[in-house]
Amino acid sequence: MRTKTFISAITLMASLTACKSQSEKTELITINVEKNYPKKELILQDFVDVEYIPLETTDEFINKGIVKAVGKNYIAVVNGGNEGDIFLYNRSNGKGVRKINRKGQGGEEYSQITQIVLDEEQNEMFIVDYPRQKFMVYNLEGKFLRDFNFDENSYYTFVYPYDKAHLIVYKDCAHHGQPQKSCHAIISKQDGKTIREISLSYKELEDIRYTGMHEKYGEITAVPAHYLTIPARKDWYLASISSDTIYRHLPNGDKHPYMVRTPSINSMDPEVFLFPKMMTEQYDFLVSIKKKMTEHFSFPSENLIYDKQEKAVYTYTIQNTDFEGSDVAIWESSLNPEVASYRILYAHDLVEAYEEGKLKGRLKEIASTLDEEDNPVIMLMKQK
Repeated sequence: MRTKTFISAITLMASLTACKSQSEKTELITINVEKNYPKKELILQDFVDVEYIPLETTDEFINKGIVKAVGKNYIAVVNGGNEGDIFLYNRSNGKGVRKINRKGQGGEEYSQITQIVLDEEQNEMFIVDYPRQKFMVYNLEGKFLRDFNFDENSYYTFVYPYDKAHLIVYKDCAHHGQPQKSCHAIISKQDGKTIREISLSYKELEDIRYTGMHEKYGEITAVPAHYLTIPARKDWYLASISSDTIYRHLPNGDKHPYMVRTPSINSMDPEVFLFPKMMTEQYDFLVSIKKKMTEHFSFPSENLIYDKQEKAVYTYTIQNTDFEGSDVAIWESSLNPEVASYRILYAHDLVEAYEEGKLKGRLKEIASTLDEEDNPVIMLMKQK
């Protein structure tokens, strides 16, 4: 009799655990992209940790501070344009370490710096060369190590370090310029071999490219900035242009629906896309983008947050307590699982704010040493 009771208790516990797990997987967040939401005022330091890095200015190290990668010890920035310079800085103090430039047409050179992935443990730096559909791999001193190609008829975007041996990429497949079924994938850092594809379900294939007529320029084709892969601590949030659902990809390789938009993308004309932008412990930052070009060559968009505690959706403004009167815009998506986003703070703005008494703490300390012509200060927004 005791044995039966014991077995029944175990069976009940297992059943309850399974039900709970199933409930967690099926509990979806729903975002209506046609709805008008109230505004919420946020304080930056409430949901991220802030780190300031003043980029050293020397005759050799002059740049606009466009961040391409952040590691534990280094931060890699470029100057914009296509000069090919990569500036490696010490993350802890902003001191310039070295400038690397391997741009060219040779077999050991890149034609463009689309993305950079740092692997400090292996002393490697991966350059994503989008036009040539290749990865160029160098050590952190700039010595060429190896290269490997994208898959045929694929362009890799949203490339991030996945683990010690792999990268996660979004394979944007195209055939004669037409969109094809695309997917996320885990690839080898050694040779680019696809280890596993991660497909997201959808009903019909959508094309985010806008093509239309402009009074001055005639027919134009444009693609809005969008985000399909967002790392957040140990999880990954994966989206697709054609899918109504944003998925959560877990460290063990499982994925399950996390958020769904309504109405369906396939039912809208013009379409309104919904993409993740930055995912934190307290808030999910999203952007909705209408497939319509304004007269100023921009796409109508709205920045949204989902408050996980209130289970409610808002538009938002963000204030930085270190910089009085400054609105913080989330322009860039996550750099890695630790760094949720970043902002460039220009020296002339900081000097002016310092003179007006608008700065506090570490940012005030940094600004007191700046000249208006100095390189920017990088503000990293880190996961708490």
